[in-house]
Amino acid sequence: MDALARLQVERSRVVSAMERGQRVAARFLGRGAQDVNVAMVKAAGSWRVLDSIRSSGTVEQLSVSLPNNAYHMKAGLRMTSVWHRSGLDPDVRLMLAGEDPSAYFFSYAPLPMKIIDRRSVLLEGPRVAGEMTVIDVEDPACLAAARGYWDAAVSGMYPCDAETAALADLTVRQRRVIALMLTSSSDDDISRRLGVSVRTVRTEIAVVLSMLDAPNRFVAGVRLRERLGIRPAGG
Repeated sequence: MDALARLQVERSRVVSAMERGQRVAARFLGRGAQDVNVAMVKAAGSWRVLDSIRSSGTVEQLSVSLPNNAYHMKAGLRMTSVWHRSGLDPDVRLMLAGEDPSAYFFSYAPLPMKIIDRRSVLLEGPRVAGEMTVIDVEDPACLAAARGYWDAAVSGMYPCDAETAALADLTVRQRRVIALMLTSSSDDDISRRLGVSVRTVRTEIAVVLSMLDAPNRFVAGVRLRERLGIRPAGG
């Protein structure tokens, strides 16, 4: 992908300038995973438009970040989140399938970044004292390359809920409920994530159990994973 190569070149140029102490339109957002996460949460409250690409993530990480995203979107953030599908474990893909299909997508997008309000881009920066950093870049050439990469990723994206396409006999909401259920969300969590009552969640799960002729959630989970082609851990 030419757009990806161009962004990699521009990012390397900016990083090299920062390492040499040269003037460049970029600043450190944070150093180390914890510091970066705190800085992201603090900054997110002022964002209005977020175009995000992520290439990796764990169930544990998404259990924190997805509810945070939902909170900010409810507060007015316009977010499009594109994920590099081949870099994700099956349960992570399943978690994403349970999210808003108008906001979460898969594509070919191996380089993570975030374009903020179309004015700057967050990228991995130089390592400092052995720790990763994230840089907030307003450099025009780097930002233009980020936008080109974004356009290329968007041109091939499709909704994450396609991960549950094999469950075509279920409604969209039932598919989202099941995706969340299979990734260990409680009824209360599912209720909050979907904006429906706990009673509605339990009704939808009961319907699915009946359709699968499953006596309980465990059996339903096994049968659903079989239909989705998800192998058990260690299998």
